[in-house]
Amino acid sequence: MHDIVRNKLLVVTYMLTILYALHYGIPLYVTSSYLHQYFNSSLVSMLYMAGSLFSLFASIYIARYIKRFHTYGFTFSMVVGEIITILGFALTKNIYLLALLFIIHFILTALLYICLNVFIESFSKHAETGSIRGLFLALLNIGILISPIIGGTILLHTSFTGVYITAALMLVPFLFFLHKYLNHITEPAYHNVNMWGAFKNAWKNKNLRAALIGEFMVQCFYAVMIIYSPIYLTTLGIPLALYLTVIIPCALIPLVVLPYELGFLADTRFGEKELLIMGLVILTITTFLCVVVTSPSPLVWIAILLTSRIGASFVETMSFTYYFKKIQPEDASLTALFTNTGIFATFIVGLTGFFIAPFLVERPQLMFVVLGCAILWSISFVLPMKDTR
Repeated sequence: MHDIVRNKLLVVTYMLTILYALHYGIPLYVTSSYLHQYFNSSLVSMLYMAGSLFSLFASIYIARYIKRFHTYGFTFSMVVGEIITILGFALTKNIYLLALLFIIHFILTALLYICLNVFIESFSKHAETGSIRGLFLALLNIGILISPIIGGTILLHTSFTGVYITAALMLVPFLFFLHKYLNHITEPAYHNVNMWGAFKNAWKNKNLRAALIGEFMVQCFYAVMIIYSPIYLTTLGIPLALYLTVIIPCALIPLVVLPYELGFLADTRFGEKELLIMGLVILTITTFLCVVVTSPSPLVWIAILLTSRIGASFVETMSFTYYFKKIQPEDASLTALFTNTGIFATFIVGLTGFFIAPFLVERPQLMFVVLGCAILWSISFVLPMKDTR
């Protein structure tokens, strides 16, 4: 593919990434609170578990359907389905339909993320993997940074329904750019996905194992923050709207500012190992701080959560760039394994939340204790990895 064409298609894919992030992020920190209006903590955890489990199964078979319908056609149909689903989720008051539509929404957003990764991988050069994927993460996080402000503002002036309708509208320009620029791209060679085989191969390789563990832990951190932190901070006296419009946007700044620079440094000056370990240490400390700090001061929580996102940015970017430097683009199974780490992490977090739900009523910070211990333990898997520089 000619460099000029590749760069143009990358720019379009980056635009789609921002629109996807806005759609995904506007209701992201709202949904658990919305579901709590209809279901108790155990059932909310079960819904996240179910969404994760079905998403995992769907992603295993995604390659054959992308091959059948092509990346463009498959992505287009997923977007249309997601618009219908999220509008239904916003408008229905039937609890059974609400639960079903939430699970479908969970599956479709996961598949759309995989589709974006397919586009990015198709237009990437190996030598620029860190920079390209670092920018991809930065743009993704810009959308997620802006989203809570939009969602919180809408929530202040309208209702949860307005939040989900706005999220659906973000996919309209997504469809336009997708159809206009990516409907005739050259398809990469697709292979059947063997997730279990890929996991066994990756686990035997200390380098791939370390990258997967790093990605798994940061995705567990995100899942806990998305599902449980809005509820936890509300118990401390911090309103949900303040959490959405002030605390979270400030906390997410490192995820926007740092990934591209970190990816560039990983390509040119430093290896990934030291930065990955540093990020895990920061995540461990800040997660335990969430346990001991009970102040209702927004400034205190901005400081804690912002520092935690610095650590998360280190872990996510280094795991991302290191893993894709170690595998071949055509290895669909290993690619699918990595991109599904977030789904599996959400399932594990939901499962954990389900089992300890009776204790969370009195001690909601218990989830952060479990998370902090897991992150601390994960460092032992990263120490043996071999750096790329």
